[in-house]
Amino acid sequence: MSAAVSPLEQMVVVLARDLADGELGAAGAAALVPMAAIALARELHAPNLTVGGEMFFNPLPGHLYPSMLDDRALGRCEAAETFIELFGHSHHGLDFFFHSGLQHDSYGNINLHHVGGTLDAPGMRGPGAANLSYCHTSTRFYVCPTVHTTRNFVEKVDFITIPGHLSGPEAKRAAGLKKEGPRFVVTPRAVMDFDKTTLRMRLKSVHAGNTPEEVQRHTGFDLAIRGEVPQTRPPTEEELRVLRERIDTSGALRA
Repeated sequence: MSAAVSPLEQMVVVLARDLADGELGAAGAAALVPMAAIALARELHAPNLTVGGEMFFNPLPGHLYPSMLDDRALGRCEAAETFIELFGHSHHGLDFFFHSGLQHDSYGNINLHHVGGTLDAPGMRGPGAANLSYCHTSTRFYVCPTVHTTRNFVEKVDFITIPGHLSGPEAKRAAGLKKEGPRFVVTPRAVMDFDKTTLRMRLKSVHAGNTPEEVQRHTGFDLAIRGEVPQTRPPTEEELRVLRERIDTSGALRA
């Protein structure tokens, strides 16, 4: 087995390590990386982690698929439900959720609606968000876009589809957002977290083959780089073996 780790594999491992046994969470529609992270966590340290809050419960697909809207991704799930049931029980709350978008800003706000123009006359229209309720019902969420450039990491999003920390602690408190919100932003280049005082995004670690300067150059706002930034802890041999031999058997994360 090659020891070389792809950027997506590194993302999966970082996310999987933060999921705990006994938690209830969901992955979203475009869920290649999130579903791999959930599966890896269940294989290694969280056997009682429940996948729910979506249109399926505990799916066990034979392969990873780009979207959980692919019926093949629902293989051997314990139950399926309609959208009415989905949004009805989602308000009971989740421990975690995964998000991504057209734009992400310095406070972890996510835009899935439009880029440029206005909502009525957009420069580019996005998909909107069917999973908007999860940002309020999940204790925390992870932002995991598979692209990291100045085009999708901007100082201020054009539209807030999914609120992160809004414009900081006061704005978040005024809006009644009491949950943790975004914990980590994990991309093919690096891991970011949020300053506990200001709630602004900051660089936590860089993946192998990247430097803090390169990550900053591909980000449209200041990442508060102060001093030496560590390298993201790479996958162990066991994490990589399980990921490739039991979960990503088709090599989708290496494509």
